[in-house]
Amino acid sequence: MAALGRGGARLLQLTLALIKPDAVAHPLILEAIHEQILSSQLLIVRVRDLAWRREQCQRFYQEHAGGRGREWAGPGVGGAGPGRVPALSVCLPQGAFSTSGWWSSWPGSPASPGEGGWGGAPGSPPFLAPSGPMRAYILAHEDAVQLWRTLMGPTKVFRARYVAPDSIRGRFGLTDTRNTTHGSDSAASARREIAAFFPDFDERRWYQEEEPGLRCGPVYYDPEGGVHCPRPAAPASDLA
Repeated sequence: MAALGRGGARLLQLTLALIKPDAVAHPLILEAIHEQILSSQLLIVRVRDLAWRREQCQRFYQEHAGGRGREWAGPGVGGAGPGRVPALSVCLPQGAFSTSGWWSSWPGSPASPGEGGWGGAPGSPPFLAPSGPMRAYILAHEDAVQLWRTLMGPTKVFRARYVAPDSIRGRFGLTDTRNTTHGSDSAASARREIAAFFPDFDERRWYQEEEPGLRCGPVYYDPEGGVHCPRPAAPASDLA
């Protein structure tokens, strides 16, 4: 049963949205995805461009160590340049992919993940794969998890192009690993993933101080901050 706020309205749900390196590498695609979010009913609560460190990566790996790790992570674009976030280290489990798959299709990739220092001995901690900058959002809506997943489209790009051609993956996805976006699959996953990507975000405080204004009042998008904000009430003199 959905949680209710004052007046009986459903509380806004939060979800994590990631824009992967294959999309961030192309400014026009990144902007188009941002505009598609703005055109939806989703509210942008927080947004950041980031480069992850090893310890952050290892925490997130705990949930994405299996097949889903391959869904969202993989070799991405090159290093940092003017106006770009430094290269991101993405954590993948040992043996998560083979040279017969997508790894070997990238120019300049080692012959195998274990060569060139990418891998480790069996049973060693997860290794780091080179990738590019990512963009992370916290999005809000009464049904944010499902709405964002619908906006992304199916994980498999071929299916997305067929059944959801207007979805983000249907429009911009390249392969099943270079499929532009990631989204939390449940409210519980969203809480864990938001904590990993936005460690300073206090969910309890947000629900107390910011959620009511976004849920109940008119909102506007602040292009400078890149987030939605409650619209200030008009002065009493303007209402006379």
